[in-house]
Amino acid sequence: MSAVHIEGVSRSFSGRPVLRQVRAAAEPGKVVGLLGRNGEGKTTLLRILLDMLAADRGRVEVLGMMPDGSGAIRRHVGYVPERPAFHDFMSVAQVLDLRRRFFPHWNTDKAAGLCQRLGLDPAARVSSASKGTLGKLAWVCAAAHEPELFLLDEPTSGLDALVRDDLLSHLIEELHGKGKTFIIANHRMEELAGLLDEVWALSDGALSVHQAEALRTGARRVTGRLPRGGFLPAGLKARKVSQDGLLVELAAFDEDAVQEAARSGLEDVHVEPLAFEQSLKILLLGEGGAGHD
Repeated sequence: MSAVHIEGVSRSFSGRPVLRQVRAAAEPGKVVGLLGRNGEGKTTLLRILLDMLAADRGRVEVLGMMPDGSGAIRRHVGYVPERPAFHDFMSVAQVLDLRRRFFPHWNTDKAAGLCQRLGLDPAARVSSASKGTLGKLAWVCAAAHEPELFLLDEPTSGLDALVRDDLLSHLIEELHGKGKTFIIANHRMEELAGLLDEVWALSDGALSVHQAEALRTGARRVTGRLPRGGFLPAGLKARKVSQDGLLVELAAFDEDAVQEAARSGLEDVHVEPLAFEQSLKILLLGEGGAGHD
């Protein structure tokens, strides 16, 4: 059974489609990077998975549960929002005590240990907390109830470099080693390069799924010339990065796409490796999103 299953999910706001027939599945114990520009629907998708927002169409299953508006799913998911918000009049300790009452599997010792590890003062007041402090508190709230699934929306936003490195390189890796599943929306996706199993790329409401290992080792830049009057065939798996007259540059993210691009009618074809970071940049920005290494 998939930890997360998404089938044909669509969502619009004021008539503007944000998600269009999205399909994907996250297997237990996998780390998925959710990639997309601002406004492409990353937060919307996470909120649908959390049963905080209803899809217009489609089906979602999270840890074997269907969203029903009751909020039951959220008791089993560790969620770090992009902009954490807590009651201003509370201290860190009071926030954690309040959260404890809503989660049957809350681990008080783990919460205390995470506060110490992240340098979070239990006596600190939310009203005077920095963005980084609120981010740390959100992490403790997400992890202390021992969830099987983590949904993280820009989880390192506002954190200093040392704390960010500890969260990404150590805490996520440690939890991943215990079989936890992660879906992580993060602008600094290259920081997760060694942890990712899959990359889900959202663009214009559509979602494409890429195996991280293929991006790390099999992605290629394909360049060539179109014959005069020629054009690229429709439905090409490789993504066009740029075109200057007849000179075309494509990004192919797996071997099938490389071979298809090489047979696309281009002349004087040249194929070279594409770095993982460049692949992510192209997936994020699309055409014009990559230059030469």
